[in-house]
Amino acid sequence: MSESFIDSPKNPRVRSWIRLRERKHRDDTQTFLVEGERETQRIAETCEVVSFIVREDRTDIAPEPTVVVSDRVFDALSTRQNPDGIAAVLRTPDLRIDSLAAARVVLIADGIEKPGNIGAMIRTADAFGAGFLGASLGTDLFNHNVIRAAQGSLLASPQASVGRDEARTWATADRRVIVATPSADTLLWDADLAGPTAIVVGAEAEGV
Repeated sequence: MSESFIDSPKNPRVRSWIRLRERKHRDDTQTFLVEGERETQRIAETCEVVSFIVREDRTDIAPEPTVVVSDRVFDALSTRQNPDGIAAVLRTPDLRIDSLAAARVVLIADGIEKPGNIGAMIRTADAFGAGFLGASLGTDLFNHNVIRAAQGSLLASPQASVGRDEARTWATADRRVIVATPSADTLLWDADLAGPTAIVVGAEAEGV
């Protein structure tokens, strides 16, 4: 059973959801918005759900707690061309660096600016069975474009986001550090990744 039905995009709750596109509002409320059935289902396994939001034609999959909204409300909320009618507001988890302690291989994104690239790196780390560490990124991990590009991999593996100095100190304490560069003599596939390892990929314009 849904907790409410919202028909107007001007509803205060809807306006607050839309504002979660802004980093300041995400930081102030310690919440973030996820859209898409696959993304919502995977992230809901690891984060506290404030509310599921479902379009009125998708109430067949409505979990609890759910807010059912009209087509026009979901269209106002969505940033996608063909939304599937499912979203969720979740509590922002702690992304401290000690969450990576058990990860043997960690992909470090050093200063990556574009949200789509950050999401793609998170997706790649998850597929590789590696942790992900953002170092002085251009945005937070809960930017809607990061979430979309991650395609459900956000928080699916150990992940953290800190400043560059903290990331450098952590990585060099007890790990082998491999820096990725187009001019390298060794291919990644030929590199020795045995033992605790950090692979550093640098920013789009300047590298590491």
